[in-house]
Amino acid sequence: MKRILIIGSPGSGKSTLAVQLSKQLDLPVVHLDKLNWKGDKNTLNSIEFDKVLEKVLKQDKWIIDGNYGRTLRKRIEHADTIIWLDLPRLIRVYRICKRYIKGKITKSKVYGNPIQLEPGFLSFVWNFNRTNRPDILNILNENGHKEIIILKNQTEIDEVKKQF
Repeated sequence: MKRILIIGSPGSGKSTLAVQLSKQLDLPVVHLDKLNWKGDKNTLNSIEFDKVLEKVLKQDKWIIDGNYGRTLRKRIEHADTIIWLDLPRLIRVYRICKRYIKGKITKSKVYGNPIQLEPGFLSFVWNFNRTNRPDILNILNENGHKEIIILKNQTEIDEVKKQF
């Protein structure tokens, strides 16, 4: 495993798992949010984002975490292992709210930590499985030759961390 892709809804723990696996496997982590966001409110346009992503995908080894469904096929094409954190929505929404409150209290700036909780974002997370799950399943089924790991709860995530 030299190219690991971690996907899942916001709040599923993608970045946390990516950092932990990076330490265990000595692979560099690429957070798509860090690639995409130029500041608190501005993002790269799709052409700029694709150019930056293409450079990353050409590297020999990496762990990439993030959603960005538009580029999922391309990222899977370059990955040798895909880990999908398919956690229940209540856990995901709870984690997002917890991260937001912690950021407000500590005044810390962390990518993926929203400056404000917008209803549209919470709705996206709440409906992620209904709106995004079918596409993810189709794309994963098209790539059955890849190592695909689907984790549905924290116990399974902890077990995978021990295996690496």
